[in-house]
Amino acid sequence: MKKRWISLICIVLLVIISLSIVLAVLLRTDSVEAQQSGVGCVPRNYGHDSFVCVCNVTYCDSFVNVAPARAGIVTTYQSDRDLNRFATGQLQFSKNTLDVGDGIVVTIERDQKFQTLFGFGGSFSDSAGLNIDKLPAKLGKNIIKDYYGGNGLKYSMGRVPIGGSDFSTRAYTYDDSDVEDFDLENWKLQPEDIQYKVQTLKEATTEIKLVASPWSPPAWMKTNNQLNGKGELKGDPTGIYYKTWAEYFVKFLDTYKQHDIQFWGITVQNEPLDGTIENFAFNALGMTAAQQRDFVFQTLGPKLNASGYGKDKLQLMIMDDQRTLIKHWADTILSREEAKQYVSGIAYHWYMNPFSPPELLDEIHEKYPDFFLISSEACIGSSPFDRNQVEMGSWTRAESYAYDIIHDLQHHTTSWLDWNLALDTTGGPNWVQNKVDSPILVNATAQEYYKNPMYYALGHFTRFLEPGSVRLGISQNKESLEVTVFSTPSKSTVAVVLNRYQSQIPLQINDPKYGAIRTTMDAHSIKTFVWFD
Repeated sequence: MKKRWISLICIVLLVIISLSIVLAVLLRTDSVEAQQSGVGCVPRNYGHDSFVCVCNVTYCDSFVNVAPARAGIVTTYQSDRDLNRFATGQLQFSKNTLDVGDGIVVTIERDQKFQTLFGFGGSFSDSAGLNIDKLPAKLGKNIIKDYYGGNGLKYSMGRVPIGGSDFSTRAYTYDDSDVEDFDLENWKLQPEDIQYKVQTLKEATTEIKLVASPWSPPAWMKTNNQLNGKGELKGDPTGIYYKTWAEYFVKFLDTYKQHDIQFWGITVQNEPLDGTIENFAFNALGMTAAQQRDFVFQTLGPKLNASGYGKDKLQLMIMDDQRTLIKHWADTILSREEAKQYVSGIAYHWYMNPFSPPELLDEIHEKYPDFFLISSEACIGSSPFDRNQVEMGSWTRAESYAYDIIHDLQHHTTSWLDWNLALDTTGGPNWVQNKVDSPILVNATAQEYYKNPMYYALGHFTRFLEPGSVRLGISQNKESLEVTVFSTPSKSTVAVVLNRYQSQIPLQINDPKYGAIRTTMDAHSIKTFVWFD
């Protein structure tokens, strides 16, 4: 009998201990969710250094718009590698000098004002539209809200390929004739435009700045008679092929306008150096800086003007290629008065940024201050140095995005555009298997999608730095943290800070208008600070 009582007591104790553990876990979970801004993330780990947040037809996390705090109070939003996605907190300015020891001190220089932001956005590729279309309608629409909605990233810009790109299921243009069709009688939008691009664009909003970019003209216009590989436009910039190519631009703009979609900007050519590479894999058109200059002032610029797409209606951007090339292209084109009269800005891509210091952008801005700078394409997974094309849950990739955005913004960049809005879990489809990662990945079979850490890294900028925000000057006693500060049209000051290190770093922000705040930047974290007048 004694042994039975002992056994019974042991069982009861085990039950009590088990219930205590469960209760502790539940309380911890409630505590974590209570810190999140909006509806909390449902995390899932795929073996990388962080986690994705899972969305399905019944549940998806979202942001909420927090009411402005009173003057002198700072609202903070933190995402980090190990736990948080937009955890909120508050700090209060102090008029007293604060001691951060060997930490970082950032001082805001309000009398120094730099570029004004156009905004942030992503690209409406065929692959993005196809992946969104594969999901149940409600879930697909939710992806667009996650990017362009008030409880999403609040994107204000978008990029649209003119015709097919590598992120299509096939290579195509709008006039794939067997004969040279100089009157463009066979020109027409393709099913991909109607089903994916147009439909997805209309789901977003009509109030965003859209940028169009061509990958390749029809094969019959090119010297190699194919969409990919090494090939230029036939003839010279005043010849029939260049004139037809300029007319092709206008037909695209006019036809999309018929679908109630208008473009704010257009680039002359996506990555024009691709088409100068032998056996280049996907849609491309070779064009040197000198050829682009001559095309702009002899053919394209006058054609756009005559068709109602002058600088007052459409922003024409040159280059649209790697930042390493920017000095040569700017000098070649903008030093010629007859060419620069048609140009509004310079677009560059991020892929070679590690090999070109951002100070190059300062040189260009100082030399050509009337022309804006825009980072028009970015993605991770395409480099030979990337171990995997897709890494679901990679915090390292989120830090790469945040690092690049901060450094671009600190050097006069007015916009930062991501590449595909949504890809599948292999990083496609892509007709040449040039697959990459994306902030949102779609699993159509499971009827769910996943928000990578990159998505939240973007949100630390896009949700707070609205169009019209102006960058303020800052000084730092040390460079351990990446920092950018803006004043917004909503009368707020926004600071975004990135800590890429394994240890915590004390931080003090001095604002001559309000005083100082002191905090700690956790290891591998991004934090946005917002305070209102």
